[in-house]
Amino acid sequence: MTLGHSFKTILCSVILFFYQQGLANDTHDLEEYREYQKKNWRPPSEIQQRQTGQPVICPLENIRIGFVRLNLQSEDVFGDGRLEICEDYEVSEQDFNRMINFYFNYVEMPFRKVRIQRALRLIHRIFAINIKKTNGHRADDKELINTTAKSLFEQLFLSENTEGASNPSFQYFYGLAKRQHNYVGVNNRLILMFLAFLGPHFLSRGDLDTYFKMLDYSYTGESIGRVFIRDFLSGSMNKENSPQSIGNQLNAVGLDKETALLIGLTAMATAAFEYMNSGLGWPDTLEKLLRRYLPYEILAIVYNNMANFCSPGHPCSVPNVMFSLSGMQEFTHSILGIDPTTETSSERQDYRSDYAQDSDRGGSTEDQDPSIVIQYQNEVIAQLRRELANQTATEEAGAAGGASGGVKECPICLEPLKEMMGFESCEHVGFCRGCIEQCIKDQRGCPFCRIKSNSYRKLFDMSSR
Repeated sequence: MTLGHSFKTILCSVILFFYQQGLANDTHDLEEYREYQKKNWRPPSEIQQRQTGQPVICPLENIRIGFVRLNLQSEDVFGDGRLEICEDYEVSEQDFNRMINFYFNYVEMPFRKVRIQRALRLIHRIFAINIKKTNGHRADDKELINTTAKSLFEQLFLSENTEGASNPSFQYFYGLAKRQHNYVGVNNRLILMFLAFLGPHFLSRGDLDTYFKMLDYSYTGESIGRVFIRDFLSGSMNKENSPQSIGNQLNAVGLDKETALLIGLTAMATAAFEYMNSGLGWPDTLEKLLRRYLPYEILAIVYNNMANFCSPGHPCSVPNVMFSLSGMQEFTHSILGIDPTTETSSERQDYRSDYAQDSDRGGSTEDQDPSIVIQYQNEVIAQLRRELANQTATEEAGAAGGASGGVKECPICLEPLKEMMGFESCEHVGFCRGCIEQCIKDQRGCPFCRIKSNSYRKLFDMSSR
């Protein structure tokens, strides 16, 4: 072997090594995250713990989701080695809370937009491993996995009490018709994790879509309401007529991480359902996932919630562009920094290959046709358009009769607001004087975040609006 040939071999090996390391870093970059948290994280004080009422979660706790364990503690593994494959399927509320904690700690590190993408790529890989492992099991084992997922799901949403206290998520989906967008007391991030990871195992496609739509209203409404009172959002929606301008506003007030997680997990849940039930291949990159399963109903819901908060008493219809695929692509590009444009010819060929391979495993070719998936999404959007139009008409009728639109009821007692009050400690708002005084007196904490407060302030006199 010549010296030149040996040099080329070594050079290729070095290039391959750094290329592989680059892929790992581009996906999750966990070593830098661990060093950052070791240096910067400090456990909350006892006073802070009592105020929040939440258990302390160290950002370097291991996370077990299904067949995957994200090993953040060990010093002798790194990169892709931190994604450990387990033989048994395990899920718990505690681990979903750890995943939420990991995501929001991770994206708050420097280079936020890149961090959001990398965190979603990691979650995408966890999804891929779980659904492929599930489908690889025998029918009896697969049924046991689905039953385990359903049991934990119902434990959160059908148990009236949990750990000796009232469960705020009880009947979240099943009783939402009575709630009418009441966001109080629930952890929407946890509910998003439950629905995304567990729902595809046992829900029908129609129920999965319906539940996500319910969650979309609550999740985006709560997050937008959290920042609205601080005048971070525009007071008028008249100028916000493009998806990019909506995305830019959410970026400016720090809601990009919330919205990105909602977009990403909604798309992953839909892809997981299709993989496990219809035989469609799993999209192997985040870009492919967003191209195939972009949940473009989210944009219309975001716009509608922003309009309700920004222009109380002046309901407005949602522009057509907010219902369109191109609008959601523009919005997603603004939030995620990823452009989910039309698939390239090579990606469409990959899609057909996945489809053909899964057809050989016994899938129904009629159910697997991608055009059916697109048609189904169009039907969901059409239904959403009708619902938002009906909601706007109801608000307009209320405004004509003298009632204000937007936030007009206390989310605790559901009585019309004469004055809008907000907690000093966490700045959550929208309560009547009687309810917020009772919360402070009983030291129950804010129903949104459970942070306790000793004082409140008046934001608006609603009777003059």
